[in-house]
Amino acid sequence: MNKLNALLVVLLFSSTPVLAQEYVLSISGPATATLGGDLDQSANFDNNGSPVAGWSFGVCHDSALMTINSVVDGATTLIVKNGSPPDFNQTQVSTQGYGVGVVVCFTGCAVLDPGTGYELNVANYTADVEGVAASDYCDTIGSPPVETIIVVGGASVVPAQSGATVDILGVPPVPDPEFVYSVPDAAVNYDGNAEEASFSAGIEISEVDHSASGAVFPNDTQGFSMGLGHDNSLLECTNVEVTLPFEAAFAESQIYSGGWTLGCVYSFTGGITLAFDVAIEVVVADYSSVAGALSGATGPTATDLTWDNTLGSPPVEGVVVVNGASLTPIFDDGTITMQPVFDTPFMRGNCNGNSGVDISDGIWMLQELYLEGPSGTCAAACDANGDGSYDMADPMHVIYWRLLDGPAPTAPFPDCDAVAGADCDAASYCP
Repeated sequence: MNKLNALLVVLLFSSTPVLAQEYVLSISGPATATLGGDLDQSANFDNNGSPVAGWSFGVCHDSALMTINSVVDGATTLIVKNGSPPDFNQTQVSTQGYGVGVVVCFTGCAVLDPGTGYELNVANYTADVEGVAASDYCDTIGSPPVETIIVVGGASVVPAQSGATVDILGVPPVPDPEFVYSVPDAAVNYDGNAEEASFSAGIEISEVDHSASGAVFPNDTQGFSMGLGHDNSLLECTNVEVTLPFEAAFAESQIYSGGWTLGCVYSFTGGITLAFDVAIEVVVADYSSVAGALSGATGPTATDLTWDNTLGSPPVEGVVVVNGASLTPIFDDGTITMQPVFDTPFMRGNCNGNSGVDISDGIWMLQELYLEGPSGTCAAACDANGDGSYDMADPMHVIYWRLLDGPAPTAPFPDCDAVAGADCDAASYCP
């Protein structure tokens, strides 16, 4: 008689095994596992009846698909005797499964009270073969075999039992290197009075990190090609320049009415490579608005720069070259928002903002500059001689013009107008 079956002699004084739905043994674990990986399955117990003095059971698994590695006590078993391990606790492990026998306390000093979610044991397995592997309670482990019973009041009760399955999946293939072509979104201010915009767009390449799937990261690239389109009714591309951290052996671009293309080879001998473990700007493209396209615009104008594999003849496709192989990247388009900024019209010399330029402007300037007088709202208007500075020369310029037949203030004068970039927050008078 083995130790597990000796348990029955200790606990059972009489009775015949009966089925009791109040006592439920179940097995839980992951629904899927990866071929070659490990997984844990727990033997669990729900006690919806009376206090339990001990138990024994066997758990069999599909040994053609899984290998059992170890069995340890579950969280409940470890403390079942008033916070301590049970008086009798034996586990037998074989290739087909494992058997368990537990006596909580030989003297009846402790029992497992009614409750649910008790964890009795945890078994660890290796997933060996693809397929659906079943684990279930059984009465075939050991010699003689261990019976699956719960001991209640000296009687053996056959509990309700439910097993578990795990779908063992093949190891997923290592993904190919994957790159991203990106045009970052940008906001561009332009002179709303001139109704013309220009800007530069930086083009970036980055690599997706697939190292968690067993892939090499980062990969050394040997070159790339790309084509980027734009709305030719709004924009024209004026220049395309490669911005690599080295001089490429071949880097040629072509500009079309609706976009541009670029082909780049770092080295014809393979001596230069580039890894994109972070996003790297590889190209800068310059754009200008088409004449008249922004005429009358008072608010933002948004336009997209979109990746295009149809530009050129023959068309240039976007690819990254790794180990001589061409890989199609992920394409991330960009949106450019052009915002007009309007300069404030002013009259040169009208520093105090009244109805014109006269001697009072010269006095205003002297008081503001040297006597802590009030300040104007348009420094450009106070720059009477238009030299880009507001100083003593400006009140003298106004006074000489008004009283000594000196030269008139420079443009804009005598009419108001806007000057791109002029320091003028507000002009109180412009006819």
